[in-house]
Amino acid sequence: MSFFPLTYPRNATLFASLLVALLSGCGGSGSGADTQPNVDTGGNGGGVNYNGPAPRNADISAFKIYIWNNLVSEQRCGACHRNQQPAFVQTGNINDAYAAANPLINLNQPAASRMVQKVAGGHNCWEADPQVCADQISTWISAWAGETLGLGGGTTELDPPPLYDPGDSKNFPVDSGLFETTVYPLLEPHCSECHQSDAATPQAPYLAADDVDEAYSAAQSKIDLNQPALSRLVERLREDNHNCWSDSCSSDADAMEDAIRAMANNITATAPDGDLVLSKALTVNDGTLAAGGGRYESNVVARYEFKTGEGLTAYDSSGVDPAIHLQFSGDVAWEGGWGIRLNGGKAQGSTQTSKKLTDLIAATGELTLEAWLVPASTGQDDAHIISYSAGTMARNLTLAQSGSNYLAYQRIGEATDSNGEPVLSTADDPLQASLQHVAMTFDPVNGRQIYINGELNGATDTVTPGLLNTWDDTFALVLGNEASSDRPWEGVIRFAAIHNRALTGEQIRTNFAAGVGERYFLPFYIGHLIDQEGAYLVFEVSRFDNYSYLFAAPYFINLEQDIVDTEVALQGLRLGVNGRVPDVAQSFATVDTLIGGEGYSEQGETLSRLGTLLPVEQGQENDEFFLTFERLGSHTNVHTDPQPLPLTPNQYGEQPLPGLRNFAEINATMSQLTGVPEGYGEVPDTYQRLRAQLPSEENIEAFLTAHQVGVAQLAIEYCNALVEAERSNDASIQPLFVGMNYSAGADTLSQQNWKDWVISPLYERMVGNGQASQPDRNGVESELEDLLFNTNLTQCSSDCVERTATATKAACAAMLGSATMLFQ
Repeated sequence: MSFFPLTYPRNATLFASLLVALLSGCGGSGSGADTQPNVDTGGNGGGVNYNGPAPRNADISAFKIYIWNNLVSEQRCGACHRNQQPAFVQTGNINDAYAAANPLINLNQPAASRMVQKVAGGHNCWEADPQVCADQISTWISAWAGETLGLGGGTTELDPPPLYDPGDSKNFPVDSGLFETTVYPLLEPHCSECHQSDAATPQAPYLAADDVDEAYSAAQSKIDLNQPALSRLVERLREDNHNCWSDSCSSDADAMEDAIRAMANNITATAPDGDLVLSKALTVNDGTLAAGGGRYESNVVARYEFKTGEGLTAYDSSGVDPAIHLQFSGDVAWEGGWGIRLNGGKAQGSTQTSKKLTDLIAATGELTLEAWLVPASTGQDDAHIISYSAGTMARNLTLAQSGSNYLAYQRIGEATDSNGEPVLSTADDPLQASLQHVAMTFDPVNGRQIYINGELNGATDTVTPGLLNTWDDTFALVLGNEASSDRPWEGVIRFAAIHNRALTGEQIRTNFAAGVGERYFLPFYIGHLIDQEGAYLVFEVSRFDNYSYLFAAPYFINLEQDIVDTEVALQGLRLGVNGRVPDVAQSFATVDTLIGGEGYSEQGETLSRLGTLLPVEQGQENDEFFLTFERLGSHTNVHTDPQPLPLTPNQYGEQPLPGLRNFAEINATMSQLTGVPEGYGEVPDTYQRLRAQLPSEENIEAFLTAHQVGVAQLAIEYCNALVEAERSNDASIQPLFVGMNYSAGADTLSQQNWKDWVISPLYERMVGNGQASQPDRNGVESELEDLLFNTNLTQCSSDCVERTATATKAACAAMLGSATMLFQ
């Protein structure tokens, strides 16, 4: 085995000139920026005084606090329902208002309340999106229920779904060719101004992308092949007049419907196999939405559930005015099942509305910042997840990521500086690139504490707890970055909330146990198979991401009987979708049990605690699911697993044993070799810009010239960061070029100085000694000497001190970007 030679160009003079040009603009780590201005979204204050009879009991008093006070203003319900029936916000008698409101409210299922559903349908909403108003009213009802019934937000009661047999279903072809000739010709010219990732104001889904395969993938959830008129693409034109391209939105909607129908007419429907033992069918939306009960939210002052799913605004659903609505900028996309994905962009509130955080938190001297997060990787450093701040050097509160740890910055009286330091870091590397519940609390007794998935982390806060009277009320709340846009964090946020009290450990565990996101209970009817009215198999179903559903924890229940005496055999449970039973994702195929009898209780009977993922094929509104069984009661069907394809000889001949590092491995290796963290200075921005230009696979035969250029540019940035850190005596970076005098001119250093201070350290650090196979030391050092001494790189007539740093960076980049790093 042999290594590649050093990979800088053989024309060393040209390479040296290129390095000087590229490195001349390199500098330090940059500085922060001021808070960017925002449009104040404002709030809705009531300003209505009540002078009528006192509430007759505690329940009516709670109704006044949570419902009447929030709805009585003329901007909400007071303009009509102070006098108009039902007069649930009348000002004359709170007891009569309470009587009028009760028929409209369901304390056990707040979201099912008539009042909530009415507003969700568009009745007198005070926000741009009716669902936001509905969510706020549901929040206030939940708070009332929590105080009155101790439900903490309601409990979920299963509703019997509509009963229908699994039907024929048209499924999207794997190939995008049919889409390209039917629907795409309307999307690409008329929707590309927004629905492309590189648009001026990009809005997901990117269904008008230049890449037709990307557009096809994004558009599928907006197309109903079985009922084209119900496609979201058609409804947005016909009902919402969204981005019509002619003088008639109706004719545009007809054109879109015709295009979808033309696509659908060329697809043959799939019907379930007639031999299968089938349950009744369901879509996700036929199920019962989980109430989200059990959360402790009595002191929430800002909350984000990300239910909207479209647009450029994440709404504050806390119900506490003024609402801190967050505006998207940069690369921010909605995630299926409630969430946002941040890829360098941010969601930011205005300074005016964010002021309520200072007002309400400083008043109590306590806080809890709570979030459900999915970090994109553990390789992010100095990445700010949620921040109430002005930029990189001034903040009240920030939750950040540093590798595998969470960081808590917080301004605490005189105990910390204006940047919230000293920082509190978690212990034992708890951060993972998976869904986690994180809660950061503070009170004047216990100080700062961090909980991960309901458990208190072992981090010890060195800061003495104090008051929060030094908070600055001119800062802005930001998710996924800083107000100055230079501390990006990548990942998914599925929920975020700020409380103006420190939650107890028990309360945090309660919120963790309550889960997150849009969750449904899907009851599949099986009563017709076992002669038992009211018999269902229930799955908990949620959106795992934009591309899949999570089906988990199935159980058997009879909604019409508290006791089920008869035992029924159940074997080989499988999930079907859109007329077929996939061969994969069948985690429950090994279930072999008896349902009913002694194992049954009125809460149901658990069948499995496993979960499995099924793909999103036609969108949440259209995907139809059903269950099949190898045996259920007296019904049987033998399932035959497909035979694996026979192994075929390698058609491509023997593949090379050596390979290359891929983009992530290159970045991590350069960080290790230079000692510069992946999140240091301008390194993360450079890496994000170059990532698509670096090798994506380890196959050595797929390596291109463009890959080498990207490797060279990233090497330059790492070496620039290393040398600049050494010049500024940054103690956080371990020096490599020990002894190098950066104050001396390049022409005053001898060749031996360059060998001792630059060339030898590079070989020792980046090549090493005693490897089984490695480049010859003399050959490597000769190449570096040629670069430094035979290209005039160390010669100068002016600015010779700066040339010393530039030449050092050049030698470092040539060594770091060579095959010794790239080859594996």
